[in-house]
Amino acid sequence: MEETIYTLDIKTNVTKSVLDVFDTMLSFQLETVEDAPATDVTEKRIVGSVNFAGQVCGIILIHIQDEFARNMAAAMLGMTIEEIESDEEVRDVICEISNIVGGNLKSFFNDSGFYCVLSTPSITSGENFDITSLNTERYESISYRYQAYNIRVEVGVKLQSGYQADTGGAQEPPKIDTQKIRELNLAAKIPDSVINVFTTMLSMDIQIADAVSKSDLEGMRTVGAVSFAGDAMGIINIHITGQFAREMAAAMLDMTVDEVDGDQDVNDVIGELSNIIGGNLKSIFSDVGLRCELSTPSITRGSDFRIESMNMERYERFAFTLGDHTFFVEFGLKLAEGLNLPAMNGKDINYQVVEEAGAVAPQWPEFTENPETLATEETAPPEIQGPDVPPEPPKEKPPAYAGRTDQQRTAPVQPTSPPSDVNLEFLLDIPLEITIELGRSRMKIKDLLKIKEHSVVELSALADEPVDILVNHKLIAKGEVVVEGGKYGIRVTEILSRAERIKSLSRS
Repeated sequence: MEETIYTLDIKTNVTKSVLDVFDTMLSFQLETVEDAPATDVTEKRIVGSVNFAGQVCGIILIHIQDEFARNMAAAMLGMTIEEIESDEEVRDVICEISNIVGGNLKSFFNDSGFYCVLSTPSITSGENFDITSLNTERYESISYRYQAYNIRVEVGVKLQSGYQADTGGAQEPPKIDTQKIRELNLAAKIPDSVINVFTTMLSMDIQIADAVSKSDLEGMRTVGAVSFAGDAMGIINIHITGQFAREMAAAMLDMTVDEVDGDQDVNDVIGELSNIIGGNLKSIFSDVGLRCELSTPSITRGSDFRIESMNMERYERFAFTLGDHTFFVEFGLKLAEGLNLPAMNGKDINYQVVEEAGAVAPQWPEFTENPETLATEETAPPEIQGPDVPPEPPKEKPPAYAGRTDQQRTAPVQPTSPPSDVNLEFLLDIPLEITIELGRSRMKIKDLLKIKEHSVVELSALADEPVDILVNHKLIAKGEVVVEGGKYGIRVTEILSRAERIKSLSRS
């Protein structure tokens, strides 16, 4: 039988890998828990994750209770829990476990004929957060138990139709331009990309911020993320407050904030924006000869969590504002080993944190314990929070509409007009490929070889069903077949709504 993403036995592969890793590396004999609820790991926890990118793209998440994570670190490092000196040692162990389990699953996909590469791992920790992988076709949730502790592993993946691996193959691999890499100004290209996307997609004239208040770092937020894998490895995260995320969704979907359909619309819009910004950066890397693949986007939502991209060499974080809203974009990058490229080391937080009254807070402390671990949630300056004092849980920030009238609360923020110097007329002459899809069929190679003249190929669509109209392989409308004057054509019967078109982009 021909293997598909639906027939692959992902659950058995992951279970064998998890049981083997915990046994050989930690001497922990886990047991599988059948039909465990998805909420079996809900307290303070650490989640190790790695992304797949390529023909198969998606994510694998390993949820571990915080106390058990410390037990794991002690077992792997051959010490007692009391001897664990820092959370960094715990995170390193969870990363290693996630990397091994993810690597085994990646090898399983490749051995099954589906190309993919693995991103660097990341760690999410806290008490109040959820992680959702968007646009996946296959989802597995597997629970395990060791003594009184629960472990949950989630896998969400999709198969990209029509995918062609950017691996060189029989073609000459792209030449890496070392000089261009040296001249690569990420500190300018990243904010330019973000500003252009917000202008063209949302008609929002955002501004880069030199300073933010401490309260901008707190409260409920939504984080959209995509990962890179290949010659250039890394991640880009967009941190947005819950209220601004809804206003962004309303602006893109051309509706009021009240019409936004809960988290689903927000997820689709934030995921697509993350995908576009990530795609722009992928193009920048490709232009200098660095091959990389982009993962599907994921969404993390909560009020008390911290994301850390592990083993990054270069880190940039920016703040942007629109009216009363502040949001953050961060980027981590590591170049693959063996490329003999110039080092891109550096960490820049491109803004200052100020007190509410406007006084500048102390400068950010340098990373001294582990320069390869890049935190995505800021730590308070030494005068406010000592290195041995656990941080207080962040207080939820009052909504932006506090103190306003009911009418003002429900009215969406009106998007600003694009800047006068933005000329979109150059887009009008760009050629687009329009495709009419009558239907699809999947067959084995031996059946394909039997096709001859006058053979009939059965399609998935019925004869009287509307056909799909695609522009650059993205579904935008439906129509019906017509024949007039001896010519074959399509009559457009339905234009997809803006919301449906956004979801179509995300599913591609």
